[in-house]
Amino acid sequence: MFTKKTSLIIPTRNRPYYLLKLLKNLKNFRIRFKEILVIDSSNKEFKIKINNIVKNFNCKLYHSKPSTSLQRNIGLKNKDKRSKYVMFLDDDIIFKKNSFFSLNNKILFHEKNKSKLLGYGFNQKKKTKKSLLENIKKSKISKILGLYSKKNGIIMSSGWQTKILNISDDSLTEWIPTGAVVFPSNVLNIKFNENFGKYSYLEDLDFSLNLRKKNYMNKFLIVANAVFFHPNDIERINFNFGLIEILNRFLIVRKYKLNIFYFFYMSFVKSLMTLLMSLRNIKNMMKFFGNIIGILLCLKKLIFY
Repeated sequence: MFTKKTSLIIPTRNRPYYLLKLLKNLKNFRIRFKEILVIDSSNKEFKIKINNIVKNFNCKLYHSKPSTSLQRNIGLKNKDKRSKYVMFLDDDIIFKKNSFFSLNNKILFHEKNKSKLLGYGFNQKKKTKKSLLENIKKSKISKILGLYSKKNGIIMSSGWQTKILNISDDSLTEWIPTGAVVFPSNVLNIKFNENFGKYSYLEDLDFSLNLRKKNYMNKFLIVANAVFFHPNDIERINFNFGLIEILNRFLIVRKYKLNIFYFFYMSFVKSLMTLLMSLRNIKNMMKFFGNIIGILLCLKKLIFY
């Protein structure tokens, strides 16, 4: 099993219950890692509980300021240099029983065939609702204008990426989420970008693009039968998220020289869709205002800097 040669890095913050549930999940499946590093940014009242959990599961504990990117970088800095693989996990992931064995088989197969892959991802299963925004994203006009794609894991020239959910067949992708992912150690010659704030939204997109650039390889593999669930996905409809989803994406578009025109066009269209969705859920109105402020700030940066 690849995990015996793997450093597992788990950032966590104020969620001892979920961390405990994750570690129990791995233990029940008899999954053994070379080492487990827990990077904790919890408030004082949660630190004791986290400490006790880490001791009971023989993990290594490191403390950090709140930032998923910073926490993952601390894990990379302190991992065993002899580890062949590095795995990142969010602290509230739940796996199906045979997920690790499915991923293990794919890793062995592709390494035997010397496939040029940058990383291997688990397949998130999630119930999804069709929305006006999703329908527009997958419409013919979006495809014609190059604004979106029906394919999973594509990075558009606008800086928007397509989701990676409910994969039915193994899929090669252009980016990979870092919630449940395995990288060969020899490709990890970069760090996570710590300029995306505490929540670190889009750190995985930036990391994927940077990894591709540094290693001259383009693809990641999502393994269909390596299933996990992420039941505590945050509902992203507040002002702050509306703001950072525009600002952080603008950083990526400029950094990797993507299409600025398509970025603003897609940002405006997406903001209008959020406004329309507020007719059903008024909470989306705050996200809309965040989007608009984000667009104005990006225009200011483009014009004056």
